[in-house]
Amino acid sequence: MLFVKSRIGAVALSTQIFFADASTNSTPEALNPQLTNSVPQAPGGPTLYYNGSGPVPPYNMTSPSPVPITPLKSTTAIEDNLFNELVGIVNGTSISNGCDKCIAATEIMYIAAITQPVSTVVDLLIRACNAFPAFEETIFASTCYEEFSGIGNIGPYYAQLFSKMSAATGDLQAFCAYYDACKLPDTIAIDEDQYFSPKPASANVVPEPSGENINVLHLSDWHLDPRYDIGSEANCSQYLCCRPYATNTDLHTDAEDPSFPASRFGYLYCDSPPDLALSSFTSMPQFFNTSSVSFSIFTGDIVSHDNGDQLSRAYIEYEEKVTYETFKAQMRKTPIYPTLGNHDSLPEAYNTQNALDPTSNPSSNALSWNYNLLSSMWQSDGWITASEASYAKTHYGAYAHTTAQGLRIISINTDFWYVDNIFNYWNFTNPDTSGVLKFLADELSACEVTGQRAWIIGHVLSGYDGTNALPNPSALFYSIVRRFSPTTIAGVFFGHTHEDQLQIFYDYLPNSTISNSKNGTTLRDTTLVDYSKPLTMGFIGPSITPLTGNNAGYQLYQVDARTFSVTGIQTYFANVSDSLNWHAPVWQFEYDARQTYNVNGTWPASAPLNATFWDRVTYSMLQNTSLVETYNLLETKSSVVTEACDTVACAQQKVCYIRSGSAALGLACPQNSGPF
Repeated sequence: MLFVKSRIGAVALSTQIFFADASTNSTPEALNPQLTNSVPQAPGGPTLYYNGSGPVPPYNMTSPSPVPITPLKSTTAIEDNLFNELVGIVNGTSISNGCDKCIAATEIMYIAAITQPVSTVVDLLIRACNAFPAFEETIFASTCYEEFSGIGNIGPYYAQLFSKMSAATGDLQAFCAYYDACKLPDTIAIDEDQYFSPKPASANVVPEPSGENINVLHLSDWHLDPRYDIGSEANCSQYLCCRPYATNTDLHTDAEDPSFPASRFGYLYCDSPPDLALSSFTSMPQFFNTSSVSFSIFTGDIVSHDNGDQLSRAYIEYEEKVTYETFKAQMRKTPIYPTLGNHDSLPEAYNTQNALDPTSNPSSNALSWNYNLLSSMWQSDGWITASEASYAKTHYGAYAHTTAQGLRIISINTDFWYVDNIFNYWNFTNPDTSGVLKFLADELSACEVTGQRAWIIGHVLSGYDGTNALPNPSALFYSIVRRFSPTTIAGVFFGHTHEDQLQIFYDYLPNSTISNSKNGTTLRDTTLVDYSKPLTMGFIGPSITPLTGNNAGYQLYQVDARTFSVTGIQTYFANVSDSLNWHAPVWQFEYDARQTYNVNGTWPASAPLNATFWDRVTYSMLQNTSLVETYNLLETKSSVVTEACDTVACAQQKVCYIRSGSAALGLACPQNSGPF
């Protein structure tokens, strides 16, 4: 190696000597600076130049561009090209993975949305729906046109969404997960410092109870059906029965010859007919003194489960008006504190963030007509104040109100974590695009300072089986609940599933924090839960509507007058499978929670039905599957079509659901081991 290196060095030196000799020994002709050729040109030939002199074009002279063939002058031509690209992506072989196909197609829709009129985006959706059977299977309207234009008219909302999506925040993958083409992006770690201060030791102290109780009524999922057709097919093959068009395709029956005629008092697969809905109120005096009810909470969903091409703003407004007028007439001076459900909007489940168009005023939000209507009714009924209504009008129906008893009720719009709100797939890695959860955290912080107890009410549950809420916002919600429990939060209340269910929130494990070396922040892994430390309860109220094979039901709570912890629960139900035999709806007492679940009789009579109580119940369920079977039946309000849950696997799944307060926790549970 040394020899080789020395030879190379010698060659380099000799080369330098050679070039030095060449420059000094050159001829005058070789270095003649003449800028034209010195070698004679043939007669008639041009003079040739050196050094870019004479007529030689300079280095920086530009060349003509080709005649443009774009942009396409016809909107139709642009649409056709975009559609052909979609077809090539979906039906072609250059992209083999279904998730990649969906993401690529969504990129095309993004380009269309930011460059083309809304009508072009809508037309592309209709054409794609008609062209791709897998896409068509996802719609609820009778045709693709009615889904994206026509009566359903959700296409313009998709155009808004597509125009805001970004691959940088995982939007495309998340959106494709909504269509089951991709898996959801991993749940983010939460930067809790953006929402609240660290949890002090004092926030782990449970206030002392007063020993006195008040009564509180919990109503949920009213789903009044003013289109209910008496005598039509109640045992139909469609999602919503008891309509003039309902049929049973297996039995070949319809409204003319129904297999089970729709009783005017309701049935298992139908929404609430007027008589059943009203009877929920008129039945109450047989069970308790209604004048003893201090207040009621209504955890959302007013409108019937019509398909999108059967709904209109006029229908939504009609349902909301007659429902709250009914509530006021029936409950008279007893205040009702409502929250918005996913069916309390148009299109169903859609709520757009004010930040979607930061240049506009919140009052111009696409759903502001609904927020204005609802908050105005709540104010005129005397349930919330003028300032609270004013806030609700520009903040998605959210408000915070202090009851006469001193409890702070914080109502939030949970559509901002609901999987069916397409606007949640914009800026996906931001767990609070609407600001609703920051509002919640700020309200709880203020309560903590003054020592005020609070209830959180919403519609869509944050966890359980994990299929209703999106992981990121529900992870942030879990952190908020954990931060302010058990000292400030006395309870969390949902609806939505039409079932009577429970959800326990626990503390985090000590190793759940993550140091972010990039910016020095500390993040929270919300999946690392300490199941030995239950903190607070989520109560998922039963529905008035029987739809999805349940009975109708409601609950009465006994609540400590100082701590506002739930100390007792009674559930009442109407067995609508007997409705053809009724002269009027028949309501019954179903069960008392303390008597039913305090199986060993070890829980003190004076102690609340708090998270510790229900956590112990879950351990009893794992040891005694008959207790799980009881819970499983009571979930459906004792429906005759309740599916069995009589295996160890089903018991484990149910317990896991009950212990899951976020989507990520619920999705981590065993699946397909039971009826829910």
